Amino acid sequence: MQLQSNDPNIQTFWHVCGLDKDDESILWTVRGYILPLIPGLTDAFYETLATDPQTAPLIEGRVEQLKRTHVAWLESLFNGGYGADFIRRQQQIGEVHVRAKIPPTFVAASMSFLRGALPDVLAANIADKDDAKAAMGTLLRLFDLCQFLIDRSYDGTLSDGLMGNLGISPALLARLQTVGKKI
Repeated sequence: MQLQSNDPNIQTFWHVCGLDKDDESILWTVRGYILPLIPGLTDAFYETLATDPQTAPLIEGRVEQLKRTHVAWLESLFNGGYGADFIRRQQQIGEVHVRAKIPPTFVAASMSFLRGALPDVLAANIADKDDAKAAMGTLLRLFDLCQFLIDRSYDGTLSDGLMGNLGISPALLARLQTVGKKI
């Protein structure tokens, strides 16, 4: 995987996260096992969303369309190309969520669902346990990266609103975000 971003925060996340060229190879190795399982994983995810009082109204009447979008997103994770276009796509997903007024909790819960469901799916469908373990590590790091990139859209909206409405400089906002509560 090749990073193509000049954003120091993305560079730091990428470095600490540990994604590297071997991860792209791992995803290609397990791609054939995973792609057929994505629709079932997506069905289980949307069944869960439909039973939650906060998420059910967000998906009502749009489940089939949202499932197609979710399947396409998951499949795209196995298509290679994790550079600038990949980063932009994840950020656009966040922007769509912000415009649709989908709370960031939805994104975090969605990623958590995937992180929880994938180990069993991989273990049951990839015969080579070393390949399954390697794929799990790669996918967990990739989901973390996706969530980080998507969540930045929420941060940007909040930051832009605060800075614009209150006249706060970017430096002051960054400092305010790191001020801890006294316990």
